[in-house]
Amino acid sequence: MKLYTYNRRLAESVWWNLLWLTLGALLVTVCIQSVAAPHDFLAGGILGVALLIWYCTDLLTPLSWYLLLSVPICVWGWFFVGRRFLLYTAYGTVCTFVFGMFITFRIPVDNELYAAVVAGVLHGAGVGIMLRTLGSGGGTDIIAVALKERWNIPIGQFSFGVNALIFMIGAFRLSLDLIVASMIMMFISANTLEYVLGMFNRRKLVLIISDHGEEIGEGILVSERFGATMLRGKGAYSGSDREILLTVTNNVALKRLENLVYAIDPHALFIVENTFYVSGGQFARRSY
Repeated sequence: MKLYTYNRRLAESVWWNLLWLTLGALLVTVCIQSVAAPHDFLAGGILGVALLIWYCTDLLTPLSWYLLLSVPICVWGWFFVGRRFLLYTAYGTVCTFVFGMFITFRIPVDNELYAAVVAGVLHGAGVGIMLRTLGSGGGTDIIAVALKERWNIPIGQFSFGVNALIFMIGAFRLSLDLIVASMIMMFISANTLEYVLGMFNRRKLVLIISDHGEEIGEGILVSERFGATMLRGKGAYSGSDREILLTVTNNVALKRLENLVYAIDPHALFIVENTFYVSGGQFARRSY
């Protein structure tokens, strides 16, 4: 319980969130300034719109358009998401703009396909890291978070859909090769984003079927100190009652849990499944 409390306080601390927002903004800026813009790729979300406007008008800079377009979305988000989330998001947006003033180097990748892969990983990792904080990178991330909260629409899928629309419009300005490379970049970005969002909450779901369920449950509570739920079941063949324990753990404690179970009941059935996301209970639940 003490460890859980400490982790939760750390996740909600200001300096911790600012640190990860800064890192995420740096990765996104490197993607845009060092890979996407030099190859004339379209980026995702508001950055993509900003690049498209810049390609068409040659006025201001892409990051200036990005900042101008982000302001009305932030005003809209003030009424639909938490204000703490908006303040952190504003910091992430400013970081991206400021980093763009200093990052002028180009990553030496000439092949468009390789560049799309590099840019996609950088963009997805950066946006994912920022969304794992109490804020985001701004732009369409604010809309994506509102849709996730209200209708559980996956953030990665929403981002990919918006980007596809941007690329359809960009097809009137850019060559088909660049549009395809940009689509590859954003497809990789969307999958990287979902992976980054899930990797911090990915756990192991364990089902234990045993005649000694209560004894195993007590052992889990004493030695491992994470919760377990007792379910009642019946064997389909034997018709006898069975006790089923359901618990969630991580890779580190999984082997210890297995040893504990078989030390109590050598004939127990031990089932492990990967879970993409765990929230609530002893695990932190993000609030926007």
